Amino acid sequence: MSITKKQVVAILEAFAVGDALGMSTEFMTRVEILSTIGAVTDLVDSTLSAHHSDLEKGTITDDTEQTLALLERYILEGVSVNSTLEALLTWIEESDAVAKRFIGPSSLKALQSIKEGSDPREAGKGGTTCGGIMRTLAPVLYAAALGSDRQEMLDMVVIALLPTHYTSQALEAACAYASAVYAALEGDSIDQIVNAAIEGGRYGMLKAPYQSCGASSVARLIFIKEYLKTNPSDEVLLDFLFSVLGTGLESADVFAAVFALFLAHPGDTFKVLCLAASVGGDTDTIAALVGGLSRAYKAESKIPSSIVETVYAVNKLSLDTLAERLAGLRKG
Repeated sequence: MSITKKQVVAILEAFAVGDALGMSTEFMTRVEILSTIGAVTDLVDSTLSAHHSDLEKGTITDDTEQTLALLERYILEGVSVNSTLEALLTWIEESDAVAKRFIGPSSLKALQSIKEGSDPREAGKGGTTCGGIMRTLAPVLYAAALGSDRQEMLDMVVIALLPTHYTSQALEAACAYASAVYAALEGDSIDQIVNAAIEGGRYGMLKAPYQSCGASSVARLIFIKEYLKTNPSDEVLLDFLFSVLGTGLESADVFAAVFALFLAHPGDTFKVLCLAASVGGDTDTIAALVGGLSRAYKAESKIPSSIVETVYAVNKLSLDTLAERLAGLRKG
């Protein structure tokens, strides 16, 4: 495994644009989105947002902020429980995440517990939400920069989730997504990417401290692969994801939406970003994750330059510098 600066920029750029596209529609219903915005085809005027009307159009949220903060820390210190905690705690203070409602319930509860003296290996045993898969891209890109094999990469993902999302639901989804991204970076076919996700998800389940009663991300992926053979229209697919599988905070919900959209339009990054922002529910996380996976599969897939430039400018992003530092790492 190796990764270039160009690939890092492409993946992080799509992740950030997805985050920004989905920010304005986050936790709106399908009906609300269709009635107030319509199908998302561009950055949305934030005044139309049900939850982020105070943010400037094109603003990223915790998804991208945490990913970048973790990458910065991992470059300096490597992936460990301590480096993950330090990055997240520093990010909370510097970003005013609590006041901006930029941190999820599982992460906030676990990190507050750790600050009060709890063992990090215990604090995350209640974290089932998508805050784990949301941060998965950071250890994945770090591992790829080092040239780590898939096993080493997955172990880094487990470590990165341990303080806040050390549960079977979170680990299954995160390890499945991580394996899919790695397979995509290696140039694998769609079927190979799906198989990698299934294997990764099963590994994540094995690494969990206990098995919970909850929907399985791997089982949903297997179902979605068959469901897509019915060739649903985009509108039918979005309605199905929102109303039947759900697009809420649970790991399996976000995971299923990400893979349904990716498999429906593999390599068409901007299309899947717009669909993700239109689906309702946790749109920023779904869009960010599907953007990262899509660009891992096809780094050159286009996103309108006007949107990219706005997201860079509004958030003062300097992805080239981070990507250069990351791509410069190599073990041995």
